[in-house]
Amino acid sequence: MHDIFLFQRNENLKKLYKFYVLLFSIGILFLLRLYYLQIYTDKYILNAFNTSIKQEIVIPERGAIFDRNEKLLVFNKPIYELNVIPILVDENLNVIEFCSLIGMEKNDFFKNLEKAKLYSKYLPSVFTSFISKEKFANIQEKLYKYKGFDWTKRSIRDYKINSSINVLGYIGEVTTKDIRRESNYYQMGDFMGLAGIEKSCEKILRGKKGVNYWIRDRKGCIIGEYNNKKNNIQAISGNDISLTIDWNLQKYAEQLMYQKKGGIVAIDPKNGEILSLVSSPMSDPNLFSGSNRSKEFQKLMNNTIDNPLLDRTTQARYPPASSFKLLIELAGLQMGVVQNDTTFTCYHGFRYHGKRRIRCHSGIHGIPIGLGTAISVSCNNYFAQVYKRIIEKYPKNLTKGANEWCDIVKSFGFGNHFSSDLSTKENGVIPSGDYYNKKYGKKKWNAITIISNSIGQGEIIVTPIQLANMVCAIANKGFFYTPHLVKRINHKIVEYYNNPNYTKVKKKYFDFIIHAMEKVFFIGTGKHFKSYEIQMAGKTGTSQNFIRINHKKMVSLPDHSIFVLFAPVKNPKIAVSVIIENGGFGSNWAGPIASLIAEKYIKKIIRRKNLEEKMINSGLEKVYSNIEKMKKLKSFYENHKKT
Repeated sequence: MHDIFLFQRNENLKKLYKFYVLLFSIGILFLLRLYYLQIYTDKYILNAFNTSIKQEIVIPERGAIFDRNEKLLVFNKPIYELNVIPILVDENLNVIEFCSLIGMEKNDFFKNLEKAKLYSKYLPSVFTSFISKEKFANIQEKLYKYKGFDWTKRSIRDYKINSSINVLGYIGEVTTKDIRRESNYYQMGDFMGLAGIEKSCEKILRGKKGVNYWIRDRKGCIIGEYNNKKNNIQAISGNDISLTIDWNLQKYAEQLMYQKKGGIVAIDPKNGEILSLVSSPMSDPNLFSGSNRSKEFQKLMNNTIDNPLLDRTTQARYPPASSFKLLIELAGLQMGVVQNDTTFTCYHGFRYHGKRRIRCHSGIHGIPIGLGTAISVSCNNYFAQVYKRIIEKYPKNLTKGANEWCDIVKSFGFGNHFSSDLSTKENGVIPSGDYYNKKYGKKKWNAITIISNSIGQGEIIVTPIQLANMVCAIANKGFFYTPHLVKRINHKIVEYYNNPNYTKVKKKYFDFIIHAMEKVFFIGTGKHFKSYEIQMAGKTGTSQNFIRINHKKMVSLPDHSIFVLFAPVKNPKIAVSVIIENGGFGSNWAGPIASLIAEKYIKKIIRRKNLEEKMINSGLEKVYSNIEKMKKLKSFYENHKKT
């Protein structure tokens, strides 16, 4: 019994010994940590709010933006801003005197202070920004009197041009969501790219922040450097970017869009570099770089008639109309349902269900029409017949035929957005057989049900940049490079997009299409604006569109004018797509504009002066005025229905 007692006693002593050893070890660790913090680090000294050390966040210079020829488009200009740490603000602060110093209304003072408190009582945030250098000089002399307030120097964007906001974009203040997403970089009051290349290349352009530490006297005035600059972190400026855009061509394309709405896209087929990207109506990025940014932004956002902030080159969705017939034929050749010598006879259109028909305005009726003529004069019957054969390739399985066609079309870049440095993207719609099974039910639809797709109408929706990319694939006879905007970063060539994307159409079929596209300018819809110096290949499109006034009434609006081309035919240097909203036939506006852009880029000068003057000095203001009245009528009906 005594032995058992001694054994238990020894065991308890061992446990107690282990406990004291553990306690002693923890105590030693705490002491070592405290010694390290006190002797070897200034972390807590620098973070204390009542310290005599000023922490200055150094905002790096944002990278400049150039065009492909190194023309400066975007730079920086300095501004100052006041920061506040709410918990340090004196309760007896003379608000009227302070507001008079910085030029602020009393109500705005309390509003801004409350906003800062909501962010953090203990961390600095922007109290007021966009203070000029001259005004700041007066504020700085007296700022020591007001505890809790400090200043930061930063820069805002200086846009050297007054357009192309869809390309360049603009910067704006970060939101709480942005801060949560990147809390290791952004703070309240910071700026980031919100659109265009400013947004898509934000991390390339913004650089890395730095920190300077200064010693202050009891009045808050800086009297020297802290710790001989050993704790300072140097800011690293953002990288400069050179775009693929040719600014001379961009400016010329903008001139051609005088009083017109729509989009122009020009791409180099050899590498996917975007040469021009014009969305009209246009906006000035400088409107977003000053203190009135929110006012101007709201004004543009409220303009639902013109939608100036919509990038019509990458976001706007249009039926491609007859320009899509190029893909109908390529798909038909690839699927083997037609040959290059297949002909169809047109009787003023494609007839179905008795007296119903898709009308044809080709002017060639009652005789067999082959591929070359069909594309040049845009015969609706020819392509309706081809599309019908495509869908009916597998008579007992229409879904299979429609899916096969859909896969071929999507291989040209349709139905999906491009994974590149474009900040705005839209997929568009290329309907498959599965899509129609879901919409109508299996075996409850046929080729006639969806025959409008054959002429680029129906449910097919594309963007101008997708059309331009399609032309690149045709020019290259079966492949394209991903369209992109960044050419160089810090003068070093970008190589992200060097790999070609191959379509599902064999190379041998493209020669037939290209030859037919050449005939557009000789005997077809493009003969009236043909260039005699450059051999071009193109295709017109006239896209129908409607507006629903109410649940019973649908009103037809003027057609969209569409044209696509590439040039020169033997050594393609440029592919262009143009969409002019409500411009009528493709040959009215889009065709002449596309041909002038190609001529300007290749020859640098324009010989067809009469055509140029007409496009630059004429517009569609009256047409848009009438459409605006219709839209207001639609808005009236919608509001009336709600009330």
